[in-house]
Amino acid sequence: MTLDRRALLTSAAGVAAAGLLAGCGGKDLDDLLTQAATVPREPARLTWWVSEIPSRRGAVVADLIIRAFERRHPLVRVSKINALSTSDGNRSAIATQLAGGSPQPDVYLGDTTWPAQFGHASLALPVETLLPTGFWDAFPAALRDSSTFRGSAYAVPFFTDSTYLFYRKDLLAKHGLRTPRSWEELLHTSRTVQRAGDVETGFLWQAGVSESLTANVTEFLADAGAEVLDARGRAVLGGAEAERAFSLMADFTAHGVSPRTVATYKESDSQDAFANGRGLFLRNWSYAWVNASNPKVSHVSGRIAATLRPGFEGTGRSGVSCAGGWSNFVNPSSQELGAAVEFARFCAGSEVQRLLAQEAGVIPAMTSVLSGPQARAAGDPTVLRAADLRLVARPVQTPYYPQVSKALYTPANAVVRGSLSPSAGVRAAREGLRTALEGKAL
Repeated sequence: MTLDRRALLTSAAGVAAAGLLAGCGGKDLDDLLTQAATVPREPARLTWWVSEIPSRRGAVVADLIIRAFERRHPLVRVSKINALSTSDGNRSAIATQLAGGSPQPDVYLGDTTWPAQFGHASLALPVETLLPTGFWDAFPAALRDSSTFRGSAYAVPFFTDSTYLFYRKDLLAKHGLRTPRSWEELLHTSRTVQRAGDVETGFLWQAGVSESLTANVTEFLADAGAEVLDARGRAVLGGAEAERAFSLMADFTAHGVSPRTVATYKESDSQDAFANGRGLFLRNWSYAWVNASNPKVSHVSGRIAATLRPGFEGTGRSGVSCAGGWSNFVNPSSQELGAAVEFARFCAGSEVQRLLAQEAGVIPAMTSVLSGPQARAAGDPTVLRAADLRLVARPVQTPYYPQVSKALYTPANAVVRGSLSPSAGVRAAREGLRTALEGKAL
């Protein structure tokens, strides 16, 4: 079987490659997997495309990992290539580079939403047969699902990112209010504290026209018990459950609990507003705890807490989190496939996973590490409560995921802005999903 580098689908940033792209020098996939299965016994050099990893104590986490790997493999030297700061920007940049057959980077850090798109386009080496038996037993099922396309894994777990409800514990205590157990209660609690003049905004989240909103929509739909795609990958979004989720997004802005500007917010916007004391509640990824609890950058340090996201009244569902995070992918054009696969596996191993728990402001992907001494010593509630989450995957198991994501976030943003009713937003999303899954969307 020869690797066929198919047309890379249009990304959210507008990068497209039409027609068949250059293969890996015409190499046979079996030959590539044979090379990848052997760690080199002579000097080798690797490049790792990696973005900055949040740090708990100021260390450059990527450098710590590289040094640990080089101690285990003294013949291999690893250098970094600094990746971009956003998922969409990274996807476009790395896809453009790999589509031309570049042998570098050998390993690249990518979002958990990428495997189907990159696997379909032959921009990532299928690694399923290169992983030891029982490998996936150490990781959440949702992570394996998002890493797999048509029965093969195209990504090796590194760290996960989950979402939580961060809140001002001092303000809840002042008003004798408990942590909300439902979205309806959160709306009421927010208005109570806002009317008292103690906070400007009740609930901060991300509703800008981007992947950030897709993650939020995925969670609200799961809260309500609404499906996006069925087991066969067909769009089935609809019904009272989906409308309940879209109505909640409209209620946040309609009742003034969220500012109208939330329709432009991404993660950093909402996090900055919360750290500056403008919000009572914040939905954000786990790394927000490190930033909001740092007295050097946060005005609310020492006055915040984190808990699982609430659910809707009467559903019995709470603690839902979108399954996020970053994994390592292997460039099939790498000249050092054996070393590249070994590095990706090393990052998924217990040594690095414990290092992440101790040094990084992210959640280790390996489940057992979450209850280990490094996680407990970190004292981060997002790590300590990670095992309690109900992880849900975005509809990523399609090479058309960028278009699928757009089909969700575009009407959802219109609902938040008030220019589309919740029922109309659900209908628009369903039709957009169907078009996207047929490969007809831009």
